[in-house]
Amino acid sequence: MLALLQEREDYVPLQDLMDAFHISKRTVYYDMGKINEWLQANQLAPVHYVRGAGFVLPEESRRQLPAIAKTVQPSQYYLSRNERKAWLGLHLIHRTEPLFLQDMEQLLNVSRGTAHTELKRLREELAGFRLTVTFDRKHGYIVEGKEKDKRAALSHILSELLSHISWKDFVLQIQGLINANLYQAQAPAFQAEQLSSIYDIIASGERTIGMELTDETILQLAARLLLFTNRLIEGKAVTMDQDERAALRETPQFKAALQISLELGALFGIEFPEDEICYITVHLLAAKVNKLGEQSHNPETKRLRVATRQMIETFEQLGCVYFQQRNALEDQLFLHVKSAFYRIKYDLKIENPLADTIMQKYREVFELTKKSVLPLEKLLGKPVDDQEIAYLSMHFGGWLRREQVEPVQGKTAAIVCVNGISASRMLRIQLKRLFPAIDFVAVLSLREYEKFTEWVHFIFSTVPLSGSNVPVFIVNPILSDAEKVHLLNQVQPYLDGGSEEGPGPSAQAIMELVKKHSSVLNESALQEEIQRYLTAARNRPIQDNRPTLKDLLTPNRIVLCKDATDWRSAIKMASQPLLNDGSIVRQYVQAMIDKVIEHGPYIVIAPGIAIAHAKPEDGVVRTSMALLSIRSGVPFSSLKKHRVRLLFVIASLDGESHLKALTQLTDMLKDEQNRFLLGNTSDKDEIMRMLHQYSFTS
Repeated sequence: MLALLQEREDYVPLQDLMDAFHISKRTVYYDMGKINEWLQANQLAPVHYVRGAGFVLPEESRRQLPAIAKTVQPSQYYLSRNERKAWLGLHLIHRTEPLFLQDMEQLLNVSRGTAHTELKRLREELAGFRLTVTFDRKHGYIVEGKEKDKRAALSHILSELLSHISWKDFVLQIQGLINANLYQAQAPAFQAEQLSSIYDIIASGERTIGMELTDETILQLAARLLLFTNRLIEGKAVTMDQDERAALRETPQFKAALQISLELGALFGIEFPEDEICYITVHLLAAKVNKLGEQSHNPETKRLRVATRQMIETFEQLGCVYFQQRNALEDQLFLHVKSAFYRIKYDLKIENPLADTIMQKYREVFELTKKSVLPLEKLLGKPVDDQEIAYLSMHFGGWLRREQVEPVQGKTAAIVCVNGISASRMLRIQLKRLFPAIDFVAVLSLREYEKFTEWVHFIFSTVPLSGSNVPVFIVNPILSDAEKVHLLNQVQPYLDGGSEEGPGPSAQAIMELVKKHSSVLNESALQEEIQRYLTAARNRPIQDNRPTLKDLLTPNRIVLCKDATDWRSAIKMASQPLLNDGSIVRQYVQAMIDKVIEHGPYIVIAPGIAIAHAKPEDGVVRTSMALLSIRSGVPFSSLKKHRVRLLFVIASLDGESHLKALTQLTDMLKDEQNRFLLGNTSDKDEIMRMLHQYSFTS
């Protein structure tokens, strides 16, 4: 909780803390009391609370906290619930001596009951990796299972423990963990000088095949390699199936893994067997990458390329969108699909910190992506989890309006994002919408930023940057409504060329009023508090103004008829209301017909239901929707499933503004009674009542 307050310069609302840590209001106040006790014991100003605004850490405490945190002793550090489970798992799998319940109490600094609860949670999680936790009177608790499964569990645990920080801070973080005595006894290989060497070794492997890993991936991989090497030194080697080894040797990543293993072997004085080299290959294949120079052409890769293409086609069909730069999208999406394929295949689960935000704020794109991953699931023979779907959603979401974003003359900025290309693209689009007057000239990884020499007015970064000569605004890859408003207040003064005060009453003006009626002991401190309060007060949520189902499908755009001559005339009949009110031009109608001629009845998304659409540039004037209900139905092919009774026409001005209404329409059509009513009623008011009901579902 203190770490969150340290990151945020403005007030953190009580509800945000409750949501972030899944705790009650009472627990927030209790924990905040403990935090303030610790701060005051270390001669730091306590956390302030202002009703209606939230909690804030004073600037003086924020500056001094990092230095004091390095001296924290184990008894002073309280692990979160997830940290307790993760550290317990790391110790238990990597144990070199007996570990009993009392040892877990001491390790986690908790009661016997809490230690037992965490052990139970861990046992349930490890079962997902085909591992079991058993008890022996002499040796204590033991994790049993294959070494490959233990490594997969360790990889997952490390991803939970390591936060997304710059590689320069990575060594300090690991040293902090060692100093806290949480892992020192079991991990002699975790030494600061070796961590720096591992980073260079990974970079050497990247250069071998022209690969560039994302910044966060390098951090995770460095920790894994250290841990895996340590296990190999202890004689705990992984074994790979012969056919797996043969397939992995044919990939470019095997060359990089071979280079990495040679340098690791020289560093630790150990020889890596081929099984271990292949296992490193798996982690490189599963890693998130920004680019890959040397491509594989084996059968599996070709099947993944086909699956990627099918996913894009499905997304376009279900979302009623067209991606203009299909080849570029396919190339970028393929890199992630390939990584996801190997992660899922080898149970290398990852935590996507943005998953919940994506599922809530970008529900339409997430749901479309979830329906589009079927080709990948068929290849895997298993489902794709929501964490991976969220990453794929970021790719699709980032491309939806790529062609609509045009550079504008004015201020320039660069974006630094350590979360990979998909997150970078999503962040760029969000920032472009917030600041249309800014020309975003570069989107950089952390390593690219270190070599970046072009001058810009601002930098937006997902991690702190040192040594910048221009203002740096720290942002999350996906911005909440409150964060967007706060960022607007931060940046707008630089765009206006005036003072750094935002719109509305200024802190200075309020200060002058206060001084007229009372004496102020510390004017600068009070003015700072007033400014923080004003910033928090301005954080009003930005409304989602995208049209709903009832907004687009109005009574005058609904046509009810008994029959239609053929599917061409049906599309023309369904489009006529949109022609009449000027939402589309006639060229758009012909474009929809041409698409069916070219691709067949692909617009039939379910038995009896079709959604006709074309590209925005084919003649869309405004985003709109129409419905033609045909009582007897009309065939779009000779197949029974292609006989359509409900024909929708969607016209999207920008390829994205219709998605909210489309998702609501999909929800409505899932219900069989709704489909029956739409196909048989002659009462438009009854249809409109249904549309209103589903216009508030997303």
